Amino acid sequence: MQKKETWRDLRRRARWDRLIGAGAVLFLLIILIISSISSCAKKNKTPAEPVVLETDLPETQPTTEEIIDNSKAVFLSPSTQEDNRYACDSTVSEEDAMWIVARKVKQMLENDGITVYICGEDDSVPAKVKQGNHLKCGAYVAIHSNSSGESGTGQGTECFYNTEISGSLALAESVYNRVAEVTPTDDRGLKDQYQRDLYEIFNNISPCCLVEVEFHDNLTTSRWILNHTDDLAQAIADGIEAYLENAQYSSSNLTDVTEPSIDENYAGDH
Repeated sequence: MQKKETWRDLRRRARWDRLIGAGAVLFLLIILIISSISSCAKKNKTPAEPVVLETDLPETQPTTEEIIDNSKAVFLSPSTQEDNRYACDSTVSEEDAMWIVARKVKQMLENDGITVYICGEDDSVPAKVKQGNHLKCGAYVAIHSNSSGESGTGQGTECFYNTEISGSLALAESVYNRVAEVTPTDDRGLKDQYQRDLYEIFNNISPCCLVEVEFHDNLTTSRWILNHTDDLAQAIADGIEAYLENAQYSSSNLTDVTEPSIDENYAGDH
C-alpha cells in the first residue's frame, strides 16, 4: 500500500524544486553574460599587425634629380625691341622681323634633330640670360638687326662674342661667316664684349654670340632683310649646326660657375 504524503513532505519537495529552478535560471544568466562579453570583445578587437621581415622590405633607391645634357642644344634669343622700326616699312619692328627669322632657324635645326630652346616673346633680356644660364646649352645665339642712329647709313653684318667663355669665338665665327656671305653689303667683322656693352654677352656662362644681321634703319638693307628671312635663317642655322658638330663642350664644366646678379627691372635690350 502506497504511503500517503504528508504536508511536510510536500513542502520539502517544493523547496528543492525552487532551488533547482533558481539554479537553472542563474546558470542561463551566467551563460548569456559570458556570451555577450565574448561577442563585444570580438567586435572591439584590433587586428594584429602583420609581421614584416626585413627581407620583405623593398630595396630603397636614392632619389637624384635628372641631369639633362644640353651640350648639343641651342638657346635662341631673338630681339624683343618692338620700338625699333624698319626704314622700308614702319609697321614692322626689329622684334617682328627677328622672330620670323628665329622661328625659321628653330624649325631648320629641329628638322636636323637638334634640341632648340627659345625665349618667350615678352621676356626681358635678364630673363633670357637667366633661362640660358640655367639650361647650360652648348650655344646661346641672340639674333638682332642693327641701327646706325640718325644717319641711317649703316650697313653690314657684325657679331659679338665673349672672349672669356671657351667656344664663344668659334660659335661667333661659324655664324658670322655664313651670314656675312649672304648679305649684300660689306661686313663689319667679329667684335668682343669690350667693343659694345651687350648684356647678353657680358652675363652669359655658355658659349654665346649676338649677330646683327644687317641695318634696319637703312632703307635698302631693311628691305633686303624682310625679303631674305629664309636666307638669313638658313645661314644662322648652318652656322650653329656646324659649331655644335665640332664643339668640345660639356655643361658639367659650368657647375661651379657663379651666375651674375640679374636685375629683373633692367629695361634695355643690351
